[in-house]
Amino acid sequence: MMNAQILPNAFYGIQNFIDSLNAAGSKCECTYTPKADYYEVENGFVLEVELPGVKKEDLDVQVEKNILTVKATRTRKEEKFTYERNFRLADDIDTENIKVSLENGILTFSLSKKQQTAARKLNIG
Repeated sequence: MMNAQILPNAFYGIQNFIDSLNAAGSKCECTYTPKADYYEVENGFVLEVELPGVKKEDLDVQVEKNILTVKATRTRKEEKFTYERNFRLADDIDTENIKVSLENGILTFSLSKKQQTAARKLNIG
């Protein structure tokens, strides 16, 4: 049977360390990788990225060479939280027509597939 006093004492040093950092006025400026999930829909995909507490004006979303980059920053109690994540998009995703929305801390991307051109017969000259 485990002694109930061992567990709290094991974390005593860690808590003292955290308390000393807080007392010294250090601020956490960490970069986090937000959780994401995707699912397929009829003509493409939906990508959802969790960004709790982030406002629309704190977002930077870019797509370049089929890499979708999401960056966000928020401040809470003088602490700065930075989120960043990159997503490689398939070649058949129409990067010119990505739709983006932010609601309740979820950034949602609607990714449609490029229209396939029908085969056509070529004349030999």
